[in-house]
Amino acid sequence: MSRALLWILSPLLPATFWLHDTLCAFIVRHIQGIKRTLLIVAHLSLFGFFFPELRLSFGSWASNLLIFLLFISPLSKIFRMRLLLLLIGLRREMGIMMAYLATVHGLGYLMDPDWATFILWEPLRTGDWNIGSGYILGVVTYILTLPLLLTSNDLAKRYLGGKRWKNLHTIVYLMFIFAIFHRFLVGIGRGELEFMAYVKITLVLGIYALLKILAWKNFIAPLREVSVAIGERYKASKVPVVASTP
Repeated sequence: MSRALLWILSPLLPATFWLHDTLCAFIVRHIQGIKRTLLIVAHLSLFGFFFPELRLSFGSWASNLLIFLLFISPLSKIFRMRLLLLLIGLRREMGIMMAYLATVHGLGYLMDPDWATFILWEPLRTGDWNIGSGYILGVVTYILTLPLLLTSNDLAKRYLGGKRWKNLHTIVYLMFIFAIFHRFLVGIGRGELEFMAYVKITLVLGIYALLKILAWKNFIAPLREVSVAIGERYKASKVPVVASTP
């Protein structure tokens, strides 16, 4: 199976290696500019308060970014790609952007009297607490976001100390679980089937759990063999060819 998969991927490897190296070189060369750009975009996203029609989109963008940030770490340990390791170095800035997007999404709805009334009244009116629980989990998710946002700076890290700061930021795992439940349970209130909502929740959380296990110990032999083989081909492609002397 691993040989068949490697045979299928082989034609794509040279272009993939080139793209990987190009992106890595760009990030290394412009790392500080990329960080500043991410922070500027994050702060500009707060203007989303003036566009209520974008609240839902901001929530989707925030949850997508959170999923991306959580998945980077285990994927980098499984595949040992330099690009993933470089992206890990941008997690703080992307995390701040995620928190600002969540702020526009969450506070935007809570500050809207019509939506605040709907969130409290609709579950009582319909008796469907799946709808209500989805919104309540959204509020809890945003509350958990705040300590992470407020301590995403070097000053807070020095004040708390490395160990306490790291322990505090493990909240992100709990926040991630609540965010996934919130995202898909509120879809029930917009007409999505309850069964499909729970399928999506199980799928996202299940894949993440599997990746964390594989990052600890890759027990899937074909995946391990393909990863090693691709790594060896990548290293071989970096070795300069020495012309033989006649």
